[in-house]
Amino acid sequence: MSFLNPEVTYHDDNIRNKIPSKLLDFLRSLNGLTVIDIKGKDTSRTRVVTTLIHGNEPSGLIACHLWLSGNSENWMLPATNIRIIICNPEAAKSKPFFTNRYVQHSDDLNRFFATKNSNRLVALRAQNIMRLVKDVSPEAIVDLHNTSGISPAFCVSINDDLDHRQLVELFTNRLILTQINVGAVMEQNFNCPIVTIECGGANENSSHQIASNGLLAFFSKESLFSTSDADVQVLKNPLRIELCDDASVGFSNHRLTTTDITLRADIEELNQGLTPCGEFIGWCEADIPLQVEAIDTNGINQIDTLFEKRAGRLFTKKEMQLFMVTTVPEIATKDCLFYTTLR
Repeated sequence: MSFLNPEVTYHDDNIRNKIPSKLLDFLRSLNGLTVIDIKGKDTSRTRVVTTLIHGNEPSGLIACHLWLSGNSENWMLPATNIRIIICNPEAAKSKPFFTNRYVQHSDDLNRFFATKNSNRLVALRAQNIMRLVKDVSPEAIVDLHNTSGISPAFCVSINDDLDHRQLVELFTNRLILTQINVGAVMEQNFNCPIVTIECGGANENSSHQIASNGLLAFFSKESLFSTSDADVQVLKNPLRIELCDDASVGFSNHRLTTTDITLRADIEELNQGLTPCGEFIGWCEADIPLQVEAIDTNGINQIDTLFEKRAGRLFTKKEMQLFMVTTVPEIATKDCLFYTTLR
């Protein structure tokens, strides 16, 4: 399927008796933007899960499938009504399955939730998702993703109050607090807490387990906001590292002559912990300005405070925490190379 179906498919509790036991059969059965409504013990409240905004990030769909099909060992009637929104199955079904971020000739759905008055199918899909969330006036929203590269799990939010921290704690103990606006669903106002959970790498079983365990807690807890504290590490004000203009990037163990910048082949390993000052990260042109930028919330490019060139080699200038590092050229080029917070 190479297009976004403009229709919305709705299911109620009865779908639980029809869920295919195999994940791929479940994916094949999805007909475009899909809503699954499950009644809970308290029908006056609703919690919302959005998943598969990106077709190459399967952990959320895997977790929802396990729970819906009863394969989750501890399945029980949820504490409240649940609305599951499967946002972009067309991308996931674009062959090879679960490898395409968005459908061919389209754009990244998670960059269009702030777009209005557009007839583009991707913008209409985003607005439909927004409407489907608002229709049930949820008490909380969890947006499930995978990281672009191999990485520990973390959460991203634009808010750092106790309610948001308690949502985060269901899945992970690390919160990235950001003011960078890219048009993501997490940035929109639904009059309730909303967090994006980056469950870890798309092909890691541990990522699927984090999604499943967190989702079970999100569905089953009588109250999500009942404690006075949350044990969450907060990393503030990340910088988004992007290529400039039409610069190109590659990944290798040696300098590539076919790209402006070459990042080291194992750069995804820097997702795993602190990157020290003086860490080698790749190669660049020695005689021209670095073709990478890091614009802060004041519109100032901070790239020269982060990295330095030494004879065509690129090194960190400060200790920093890198995350969302990817070696997928398309994501690195069309979205960003990675994010970083300073220590």
